[in-house]
This record gives sequence, structure tokens and C-alpha cells, in this order.
Amino acid sequence: MKTTLNKTELAGALAALGKLVCRTSPIPVYRAVQIEATNNILFFRTHNADEEIEFRMDAETEDTFKVAVDFDFFRSLVRNSRNKNIKFDFADGALRLDDVLVVPIEGEWPVTEVPQGDNVAASPLPENFVEILSAAAPLVDLNEAKKVLRGMSLSKDGITATNGKELFNFPYPFKLDELTIPFPLALMATKASGAGEVKAWSNDFFTFFSVRIGKWIWSGKAILGAYPNWKRVIPDGKAMKHRVSFTVERADRLKFFLKSVGDKRPSNEIKLYRDEAGFFSMRDGDGHEFGVPAEFDPNWGMFSINIRKEILLHMLNEGHTKIEFIDALCPFVASGGIGQYIAMPMCMRTQAEPEQVVAQSEQPAVQPASESVEQETVNIPTITNTTTSNQEKSPMIDTNTITHVVSAPAQTFTPNNKTEIKLNPMDELTVSIEAFKAKLKDMLEEATTLSRRSREVSIAQKQKEREYAQTKKTIEKIRVASGF
Repeated sequence: MKTTLNKTELAGALAALGKLVCRTSPIPVYRAVQIEATNNILFFRTHNADEEIEFRMDAETEDTFKVAVDFDFFRSLVRNSRNKNIKFDFADGALRLDDVLVVPIEGEWPVTEVPQGDNVAASPLPENFVEILSAAAPLVDLNEAKKVLRGMSLSKDGITATNGKELFNFPYPFKLDELTIPFPLALMATKASGAGEVKAWSNDFFTFFSVRIGKWIWSGKAILGAYPNWKRVIPDGKAMKHRVSFTVERADRLKFFLKSVGDKRPSNEIKLYRDEAGFFSMRDGDGHEFGVPAEFDPNWGMFSINIRKEILLHMLNEGHTKIEFIDALCPFVASGGIGQYIAMPMCMRTQAEPEQVVAQSEQPAVQPASESVEQETVNIPTITNTTTSNQEKSPMIDTNTITHVVSAPAQTFTPNNKTEIKLNPMDELTVSIEAFKAKLKDMLEEATTLSRRSREVSIAQKQKEREYAQTKKTIEKIRVASGF
């Protein structure tokens, strides 16, 4: 079998196929690409333990064969080829690319096959499915302990991704039950567009899926477990009190400002507010601020809120140009771009000042039972807690046994009954981690400075030694010349 393949198309496909290649795996087929020819079509496949991706190319051949070769070697041959059309030749079990022999790899190659029957649920995909996944990808935390949060949810409510602090949702009526797909790194690398279809089926233990878009098929094993009930955190639209909107060009200007903000502060908080000129402004922790013209609702007033820089960048990168708030403590909703974006603002810790209470009530002098005993008259102050009772309380004293009454110490401060707003434990952990990173960065900079100063001192010392040796030689020459 002999044919030619377009180098540009094949090289672009290998970039996505390589996302599933495990180069450190002891299993040879996990480091290989499988090539199959049938009915004038060439199939290129790579896979790992849970996923498989396949690319299809048209080829003028009616031969049928199947071979697996080392992926890195095959890709290097394609990249280093100087021809626009690569010569592809398979004969007698050997594959040649531009007359270079490619040694096949032995091993069983599992191929995911979609079963036939009513047990397979199918649903069309939105036109920009890969673009939507790319917009949701920054919200997925691949280091999350809960495995189901490392994937994305496909359900009747659309495409959803969250990391516990941020949530992305693209409304779309999938005609299948809730399905959690793994992080679609390989599919996003394809940049495929156009109409597509997703299929899902189950056996006794696992649920499988297959996504077909154009010349690509991405299939694998779904993540087990129920996805969180994310709909509970979406605020009711009727409760939104503050709204602001701006154009796409102004959103790009805000994004440029946020990228210029440094990451030295642990929390990276950005304050959003309306300035005196009526601009929608952002201010970082160093006092730098930037504003753009925007449209506010009449209820905005003096409202302000603190949000992390990373959250604002995620929101603007998804193209959102409208933000709605309830208050500074509830989730906010951003829209106008791809889907909708929900995130939590920063709850700043507030310290309530203690209320000083000086409530003294004078009591009448205590008279002794016997007039022969001199009694010391003392006023005993009592503390009245106005928050619990409005009635005055007085101590009870037994005049038969007590001859001297000592004044009790007055309580000048009442306990703070105000509830202190605390940060979310995950926010506190994030702040601690960022602070530790900042300390490490400062220590590294200090170590670099000390190392540079050490080199400078060493160079200066060597220079002085050279000057000393030169001076010594000069003195010796003068001594010899003078005859001393």
C-alpha cells in the first residue's frame, strides 16, 4: 500500500493525539500510536487507561492493515519531513515514512466500540462544544481530592464545571442522564468545530461515553459519583440588587489592568466600586486603580465588593460583560459571554470594637442591726445588661453577719455580642498558602541578592590581590633599580 499524506494536517492531528500518550508507561502500547487503514480511510489512535482519541484522514488506498508504532519517533519523522506531502508506504508488515523504516510495536490494542441497542443514549452537541469546554477548563482543579470535581458534568441543565469557589454553566438540553466526563484535554487540543454527537452507555460496573465531532472521536470511561447539586448556589434573579454592564472593549481594558497587577499579596483582592466620575473602577491592594465607563442600575449607590484577581480574570476571559450582585457576602452572577459564571466574593474579616458600659446604681447605706456597732457605708455598683433586661439588679446582703461591705470591682466592658464574620476554611487555607509562597519568593530573592553580593565581594577581593601583587612587583623593581 502506497499513498501520500498532507504534512500540515497530520502534524496538527498529532499535537492532540499526543495528549493521551504516556511516555513513562511500562506498557508499550500506551507509548504508541495505532494506524489502521480500511475503505480508503486512515485512522490514527492513541489511548491511556481511561480515554482514547481517534483521528480520521482520507487516503487513496483500498488495502487493509493495522500497525502500532512509537509515537515520539513517528511524530519526529512527520515534523522533520521537508515535503508537503509525506510518502506513506506499508508493505510486508513494515511501515515507511519518506523511505524511513518505522519499527512496529507488539501488544494488544483495546479499541472502544459503541454497542448497538436501546441501552445507548445519544444527544446532539452544541456547535461550539469544544470552545465551551475550553471556557470551562480554567475552573477545573485537577488536584481536587474529590475525583468527580476533576471532570465536567453533562446533563439536562447543560455543561457545568466547578472547583468549589467558582462555577461555570452553559445551558443546553442534553438528551441523556447526568454524565461526568474526565478533563477533556485531548479533545480541547483538537480545536474541532461543527456539529457533533455524544453517546453514553453502561455495563454492570462503569459508564462509557463517545464524542464525535468532524474527523475526531473522543471516548472513554465516565467518572463515577454524583456531581454536586450546583443549582442550589445560583442566586435568584429577583434577589439581585446591584447590576453593572460594560462593553467588550472596556472588558478588555479591565483585563489588561488585572494582568498588570502583581501577585505579591496573599489574597490578591480587587475592590470593585463606582467612583465619583461614575466609572466602574477596580483598585488593588497597593492603591492602583483603573476605571471604565459603565451602566449601573439605580440601586447601586455606594455599593462596593472585594473579589480575587484570578476570579475576575476567569470571568473576563469568558467574555462576560454584565455582573449582578445581591450583597458583598452572597455569590454573584456574570453573564453576556459563554454561559454564566457564578463565584464567591471575598468576605473581609471585621473586628468589632468592644462597647464600654459604665452602669452604676447607688444603693442606700447598710444599717447595722445594733446601733452600738459602727457601720461603714459603701455604695456597691451593679452592672445592668441592657441587652438582656431593663430592670436594675441589686446585691443581697445579710446585715446580721456582715459588718463591713467592700465595693465590688465594676465591669467596664461587656462581652462582644456581635457575630464575627469568618473566612471560609478553604479561603483561609488559600490565603495561608499564598502567604507562604510570598515568603518563599522573598527568601529566594534575598538569597539571590546575597549570592550576587558574595560574588561582588569575591571579585573585589581578587582585584585587591592583583593590585597588591602588582604593587609588590613595582616596589621590587624600584628597589633593584635603586641598588638598595
